[in-house]
Amino acid sequence: MSGLRPGEIVLEQASRSFDLMRERRRTLKELVVRRGAPGRARVPALDCVDLRVKPGEAVGLIGRNGAGKTSTLRCLAGIVPLDSGRAECGGRVVSLLELAAGFGADFTGRENIYLSGALHGFGKEEMEERIERIVEFSELSEFIDAPVRGYSSGMNLRLGFSIVAHLDAHVMLIDEILAVGDESFQRKCLAHISERMEAGATLVLVSHDPAAIERVCRRVVVLERGRVAFDGDVAEGLLFYHRMLGTETGASESVRPSSARGDLEITALELRDSEGRRRHSFRTGERLTAAIFLDCRVPAERAVAALEVRDVRGERCFRTDTSLGAVEGRVELSFEVPRLALLGGEYDVAVGVHEHDAPVGSLLDRVARFSVPHTLEGEGTADLRGTWTVAGRAQEPVPR
Repeated sequence: MSGLRPGEIVLEQASRSFDLMRERRRTLKELVVRRGAPGRARVPALDCVDLRVKPGEAVGLIGRNGAGKTSTLRCLAGIVPLDSGRAECGGRVVSLLELAAGFGADFTGRENIYLSGALHGFGKEEMEERIERIVEFSELSEFIDAPVRGYSSGMNLRLGFSIVAHLDAHVMLIDEILAVGDESFQRKCLAHISERMEAGATLVLVSHDPAAIERVCRRVVVLERGRVAFDGDVAEGLLFYHRMLGTETGASESVRPSSARGDLEITALELRDSEGRRRHSFRTGERLTAAIFLDCRVPAERAVAALEVRDVRGERCFRTDTSLGAVEGRVELSFEVPRLALLGGEYDVAVGVHEHDAPVGSLLDRVARFSVPHTLEGEGTADLRGTWTVAGRAQEPVPR
């Protein structure tokens, strides 16, 4: 064996390519004489990748479609061999790379639990020790003895994750599954992942959902054309990724109709962190600054600016406004939140300006979207986390 510690992951100069068929129309003559077969191209999925993950780390793997994310997980899981290099995991590895992967459509949920366990090297007695916990976690007790061909994608997710979650692995490889299912089950999965990580397990999560990455991971690896383009902090990694895609994170879009535009308008809105960097993701308790750029084409004597924070449904969480006095030309102003007191979710910052009165509703000029990672310590919108104190607890009688 490799001598790796349980939960440790190593990729060294890992390379893997696949054949890509290039179809083209063939003439009748080519078909008859069996010539002109479709061309082949060798496409690298992994190109000399070096990566080390310590036991207990949660790493998010992101990148464009075809960047090599799923191929990386498959090589680590031993499903796909490398062309060259090394891909190893220390200890027992479990993977959930597709919903219902390995499930027999005509088998019941219960039978598939035993089947999945066997595929991961667990005997029948070992699975019998876990089966009740798996069924309870999946919340599928009413359907567990029905064939899985009748399961919805959400039910397949519940069963697949519940099996993987109870196999006591040192390494968990999960591909794009936390975006499926209802919010309560997602929180349940994340809580279990956190428990496994506290016990020393390692997670590698592939997802296109930034919120899923931010909820669980403290490290992000960005893949581009089979190579590591970034490896580091989650916020920095997501910023790097969106810049790579050509999207300006922390930037805004105009929501004022062109017919309503006048001589006083907000032309740009940027969300910045404590170091002045544009961001689209902020953790609870971080500093957030809204930098607002105003274009006043005609002098205004009593301009008023307003700022609102709204939740994903458009409901107002907070509003404030301020008098700017007389303004003219290009003006920059900002609103700083020293400690963001919002819990996990998607939010909008909307800003507007008016010549006399505080702008409302459709008079708000620009909107910027940002997200806050979820926490297991509280739910809702406002961060009111405090300390629990239990008084008057019954005491055990003192032996005489």
